[in-house]
Amino acid sequence: LQLTVASSDEARSHLELDHDDEMVLLERLRLAGDDPLAVDRAWLPATIARPLLTVDFTHTALYDELEVIGETRPDRGWERIAPVMPSPADRNRLNLRRNDAAFSLERLGYAGDRPIEWRNTLIRGDRFRFVADWSVAGRADMRLDHVG
Repeated sequence: LQLTVASSDEARSHLELDHDDEMVLLERLRLAGDDPLAVDRAWLPATIARPLLTVDFTHTALYDELEVIGETRPDRGWERIAPVMPSPADRNRLNLRRNDAAFSLERLGYAGDRPIEWRNTLIRGDRFRFVADWSVAGRADMRLDHVG
């Protein structure tokens, strides 16, 4: 949908950037076949991601392209998932009805101790479930479970 130098106070805060530091925004519509499943917005510091501005992301992955330009892909981070009512524009992109809910998945990715990716993905609530795996050893993981 969009690959550009852009600004976001929220992303800048998470990425620990100064007010005048530039960022690259990669906004994509994720599909399963021809069906829209998610709107994905990834913000990266321009000092890292500026070389990505010429990449055609139609058939490639962000982390793979980071490695191509000699940057490290995120090696740790956190995610937060919450139910939301999408904006009219995102509802239209995802072919959702007015009262259909979605999941907002926020991710902050780090390379070592440096935050390098702030991502917000809006996922159709009728097409995904989340499953949490746990053990007595204290490790817990959450994964997507595609509905159909």
